[in-house]
Amino acid sequence: MTGYIIIAGYGSVGQAHEKLLNDFDYMTQIVDPEYYRILGKQKTFLGRISDYNSESVIVCVSTPEDYDGACNMSNIFEVLSQTKENIPVLIKSTISIDGWFNLKQKFPKHNITFSPEYLRSKTATKDLLDCENISLGGDDIPYWTEVFNNCGKNIIISEPKELIIAKVFRNAFLATKVSFFNQIFDMCKKLNIDFDKVAQEIGEDPRIGHSHTKVTEERGFGGHCFPKDANAILKSADNAGIDLNIIRSAVEYNNKVRKNT
Repeated sequence: MTGYIIIAGYGSVGQAHEKLLNDFDYMTQIVDPEYYRILGKQKTFLGRISDYNSESVIVCVSTPEDYDGACNMSNIFEVLSQTKENIPVLIKSTISIDGWFNLKQKFPKHNITFSPEYLRSKTATKDLLDCENISLGGDDIPYWTEVFNNCGKNIIISEPKELIIAKVFRNAFLATKVSFFNQIFDMCKKLNIDFDKVAQEIGEDPRIGHSHTKVTEERGFGGHCFPKDANAILKSADNAGIDLNIIRSAVEYNNKVRKNT
């Protein structure tokens, strides 16, 4: 290894990848204006990618939801604008199909690979260390395969657009499952039936399972990923002229119940 693997973005995903790579003796460098604030230190800025002898870059920056439901790509664009064209770049940030095409159009000479991120924010490091497989798709599969093989991970190779749509639909499915069980809760409450026992019985079917069946005081689904990914896939579907009415209904129901809590 001739240089650092730069980790752009030091949220839960960036911290998880730092831990994984450091455990297997890779040299990493964090580039994130919020880095020292996150660590509770006084310094507030930590350079640019161009300041370091970088061998590759892992992009873990946020892609917040825009007013129209699309993923805001400005943070990724900023990272790539600081990155040399020949350096392998791995996108771990959430993006849409439209976002991938925009990325490749804006940076056609960059060496970009996508890898979907399924880590839970509260247990991201443990999730990454425990997972067996890493999915990759894009321009430099051999480089990233070697990196993650050396970290004890198996590699699954697909096209970037397949991985992107699988990621957002996976979260959209779980969000819809949450809405479904919230509706079961509504009916049980109306009929004076014990919802917890009903949910337990339904979840005994292994095709359904018990995950994402609990109904909390906040109602519905929240967090960083479910609302953003559900809205992102709806935006992409609208652009393609497709009506994803099941997901749309789940989102509309979720907006209603969370507003009423």
